[in-house]
Amino acid sequence: MYYSEPSFVLIAIFTATQLPASLLVSQRFHHDEALYATWALQIATGQDFWLAETIIDKPPLFIYLIAGFMWLLGPTETVARLASLLLTGGIVGLTYWWGRRLYNPSIGILAAWLVALSPFTIMFAPTVFTDPLLVFLILLGCLLISYQQFSGAGFCLGLAFATKQQAIFFAPLLLGCMALVWWQTRLQSRHNQMMIGKMFHFLLGIMVVMGGLFLWELQRVDVPDFLTHSASNYGGLYLDGANFAERLTGFLELLWYGTGSSMLNTLCIVGVFFLLGQSFWLDLTPTMLTDWLLFLFGVTFLLVHSLLTFQIWDRYLLGLIPIMALLFARALFMPISMPFTRLSVFQISHPMHHALRIVYYIIITILLMITLWQPVQDAVSGRYPLGSNSGTWAGIDQIVNYLHGQYGDNVTLHHRWLGTHWRFYLSGYPYDLQYWSTPSDLHDKAKPGDLIAFPSWRSDTEARLMLAEKGLFLHDLHRAYNPLGVPTIILYKIETVP
Repeated sequence: MYYSEPSFVLIAIFTATQLPASLLVSQRFHHDEALYATWALQIATGQDFWLAETIIDKPPLFIYLIAGFMWLLGPTETVARLASLLLTGGIVGLTYWWGRRLYNPSIGILAAWLVALSPFTIMFAPTVFTDPLLVFLILLGCLLISYQQFSGAGFCLGLAFATKQQAIFFAPLLLGCMALVWWQTRLQSRHNQMMIGKMFHFLLGIMVVMGGLFLWELQRVDVPDFLTHSASNYGGLYLDGANFAERLTGFLELLWYGTGSSMLNTLCIVGVFFLLGQSFWLDLTPTMLTDWLLFLFGVTFLLVHSLLTFQIWDRYLLGLIPIMALLFARALFMPISMPFTRLSVFQISHPMHHALRIVYYIIITILLMITLWQPVQDAVSGRYPLGSNSGTWAGIDQIVNYLHGQYGDNVTLHHRWLGTHWRFYLSGYPYDLQYWSTPSDLHDKAKPGDLIAFPSWRSDTEARLMLAEKGLFLHDLHRAYNPLGVPTIILYKIETVP
């Protein structure tokens, strides 16, 4: 088993980066992806390297990472997504490594495969969301704590915050890991003093990154800082017990896609509760404490997001997938790892024990193949409502190709719902993008010969009526379609009524 560890892990990493490969080019940007890619494009092209003239509501680390890929490989949709795809492979590798440190190699390998085959992982890998980098850094910080490298762990947590503000909600996980290290080594001499020093190193690692963020913000004195704009843009967070049940139900429904299999989810959840129940009739061990730490963090994370006014967004839950995978791996291996198995047939003799473990590994492999085959197929085909998968923007590339082929300089394109996408997809082309907020605003700005696009999920009736007052009408130029043949975006030319 130990000789084949690297092979199993490398194949899992390879699988995690290859399964989503087709989604790199088959799905158009989500609104937020287009926004992050546009910010990165400004950095990569040197238009606004410090984002000193750009109002943003996210920390800059991920944006600069995408910009680096664009600068090296070109400003395309696929290139913008490569960072997350590679980071996903890193997440699988770190899940294995951390599971090996917390438990044993078998748990690490199985957890790595559960992450690699998770629909969440598959569908978030080819995206321009900040969350893959956030999860990678949190896992790296947890791994460093297991090696008592607290300064490096603090640095990772700081980098995670420089990626996305939500990193603050993962701080308890790192602190819990530190407490677990303290508990395991509490009998060492002068340990309390050592832990105080290590906590100082942890905080120092965080402050180094915070200092860098502060210096970066000093370059942006003419625009609001990202925290202020984020709070304003999101509307703030506050307790909302009235909608707690609705949000919790929504998050749990999304978390079902952690495996996408009702059978596997049920089996593992029952196993996890039985696993946790050991601590009530057996002596508490570091392994049991680790189980409880991961479980309590996951539950608390869900409860906090349900109690506060968070949107029910899938991206918030990506960080729970490795946690869930480790607990599920523990549950699946429970029959050959619990103390009572020392008295069972698994301990008849060493050769027999080894043979029975191999048989059990084969059973687990067959179970995963049966339960995950269809969820993986559905995820690879983009059938789950996760990541970039939104038919809302399907076909926008068809409109862009039409514009590139039919229109050149000095063309005004009026926009209201698609502006973020136009700024990225039409970058480098001399279009005059004009935002309109109301039909009367469009009435004042529109001129014959201008272009305007409406997504199919927005009515153009009010705009038509307002333009008619000005003697103008909308002439259907080109339509974009999703794979099912349903129109998604309609491009019009504004013309004078004959």
